[in-house]
Amino acid sequence: MLRVMKSAVLFAIFAALAPPAAYGDSLREQLLGTWTLVSWTRTVGGVEEPDRMMGADPVGQFMFSPDGRMCFTAMRRDRVKFQSADLRAGTADEKTAAYDSYIGYCGRYEVNEEERAVLLRLDVSSFPNWTGTSQKRMVEVTGSRLRVRTPPIDRGARQIVTTVLWERAK
Repeated sequence: MLRVMKSAVLFAIFAALAPPAAYGDSLREQLLGTWTLVSWTRTVGGVEEPDRMMGADPVGQFMFSPDGRMCFTAMRRDRVKFQSADLRAGTADEKTAAYDSYIGYCGRYEVNEEERAVLLRLDVSSFPNWTGTSQKRMVEVTGSRLRVRTPPIDRGARQIVTTVLWERAK
């Protein structure tokens, strides 16, 4: 009985000394909620640069719900509007520019606590090739910031890693 009491006291002391997590102890709990896009960069051959698709000042949101669903949307802040107010009446050039400056996808997610990774299972995507696929991302939560990185992508002799920085929405 004394040994059980000592263990309980030690557990209570360690629990009290452990730093509290803002939104829970597990990575999954820390991801829950809505995140606002801060920056989108890519590292090509060891050199970090703003992503050409999103520009230097992108906007977007990334949402993780407790039921295992997620939704991601991002775009260039300076997207040019169509001349027409009709959703389908854009010119071919306007539609190309709109597609080239936006990405969105939704589906389910799974968190791998050991790898500090999230597997995004995409039900829908603005990039048709991703619909029905799984995309792995490495994630790091520090305070109110979330850093999401792609695995390295080989492009010829160079590797590309995209890094997207988010801040917890207020």
